[in-house]
Parts: sequence; structure tokens; C-alpha cells
Amino acid sequence: MRLLRLAGVVALLGVLACATSAPPAASSPDGAELEAVMEAIQTSLSEAETQQVAGFPELKSVTVKLQTEASRSVGGEIGVYVFSVGSRYAAETASTLELKMKPPAGRPGKEVLSPGDLKMALARAIGLAKVGVAKAAQGTPPFLMTDIEIDLKFAVEVSGSAGAKVSLVPLGAEASGKLNRNQVHSITLVFGR
Repeated sequence: MRLLRLAGVVALLGVLACATSAPPAASSPDGAELEAVMEAIQTSLSEAETQQVAGFPELKSVTVKLQTEASRSVGGEIGVYVFSVGSRYAAETASTLELKMKPPAGRPGKEVLSPGDLKMALARAIGLAKVGVAKAAQGTPPFLMTDIEIDLKFAVEVSGSAGAKVSLVPLGAEASGKLNRNQVHSITLVFGR
């Protein structure tokens, strides 16, 4: 399941940045490549959507805000990089890329999973938020949830040889003070009936 056609976004950014067709690196000192980050986001969202929470409305939209910078490589190619933990950046050249997406129609049935079963950190954070909201709605009298908005902050971590792996790490109290605001990204999920 794809929530966003990466090819269209990458093609649009390629036209805007006048990039050549050579395959870009997964990371640079400037951060993680946009395509790799979007693939990690899509995988996390797909995994999080497999978790069914009783009484929870369907996902209506997703908005992702990424702090990015266009950078020219040694070969002269221009790439768009998402700021990652430990990347170098210049606050004055940072740009915000905001992507608004809708899930595809006719998604397959969901399984019932616990947040612990979800493999990816961002998917687990989304699952825990869903469970928390569902439990909060079980008061007396119980209220029917109609519209729910979950806004999560996360950082991008690049690891492996040549930055081969991109991970999305939800932010908590332990991260405060360790990251610059340009290294903090957000994802907003809107659920409704």
C-alpha cells in the first residue's frame, strides 16, 4: 500500500531543482535523501494502519512537514535532503516541505495487533496514540469519536554504510535539548467518520 506516489514527488522536485537522472545517494552530510525518508514514512504508516482499535475512525489524511535543504553534489547534481540527527545544516537555508496525502480507497481489512507487535518506532508511536485516545473515550458516559487528529514529532536517523538505512524516531522528553528545531519533523494524522 502506498500513501503517496514517490515517483511523482521525486519527479516534481527533480524538475524544480534541475536535478539530473543519476541515482542519488541515500544520505549526505546535509541529511537523508527525501526519497528514502518518504519510503520510511510510508512503511511506518502502512504498518500503523494494520492496527485496528475498536471504535477508532478511519484515517482521512496525513500531513508530513519536513525540514529540508537543496544541496549540490561534487558532480554538480542537486538533491533535496531532509535534516537528520547529526547532519550539518544552515538555519538560514532550511526550507519546509509540507506534503498532504490521502490514503488510497478500498484498503484491505486490518488485523488486530498490539503496539508492541509493530516493528517501526513511528508506527508504534501512532499505535500507542490510537490506543490512548480510545481508552480516554471510554469514560462515563462514553463519547463516540468522530474526528481525531494525532500530531507526532520525529527525527530522522541515518545509519549503515553510506547512510543505507533511514529510521524515524518519535521524540519524547529524553530528546529535548539534543536537537535543533531544524532536525525536528512532524506528521499529522486525521481520523474521522
